[in-house]
Amino acid sequence: MENTQTQPKVVELKNTQAISEKTLTDVQQEAFKEATAELEALKAELETKKYFMDLTKAEIQILRGFITEDAPWKFMESLGIGEVDSQLSNSVEKSGKAFINAVTIEAVYYYLSKVEGVGKKVNSPNIGTVDVYLKLLKATNGVRNAVTADNEKLKNLEYIVACRSEGIEPEAIVPKD
Repeated sequence: MENTQTQPKVVELKNTQAISEKTLTDVQQEAFKEATAELEALKAELETKKYFMDLTKAEIQILRGFITEDAPWKFMESLGIGEVDSQLSNSVEKSGKAFINAVTIEAVYYYLSKVEGVGKKVNSPNIGTVDVYLKLLKATNGVRNAVTADNEKLKNLEYIVACRSEGIEPEAIVPKD
């Protein structure tokens, strides 16, 4: 009986330098520069962007009380307590409203996610009831959705820049299901 299986061919590339020195066309270079400029502008915007938390002054004080007195933490999580309190305090003093950065929003959400309760009682004396807790959580979660959308936009732009740096249009790539 004859062996009908084919053996794979091994190909040796002699001129690998020519392959690795791929150059972009003028159109590709322009698209890359535009995407890079857009990415840098978005990074700069998000670095200083403040998000509005729709809370009254009294609710902000409840949130600050929770952060400074009741928020459970372990080890390095303690760093977030002081930073969140500082951000909330500075924001409220300036405008009477809570305009805070993305990192603080994520930290507030994290600490609120650790709250527990039984019935309508919450294990935080500053928050007190589930109704107050839910108000704080909804306000934080609503703002957190905006932060997530901004982070997705940033991630997509980074992807576009990476593709265009290789001369690939992102639309040409078919996502795997």
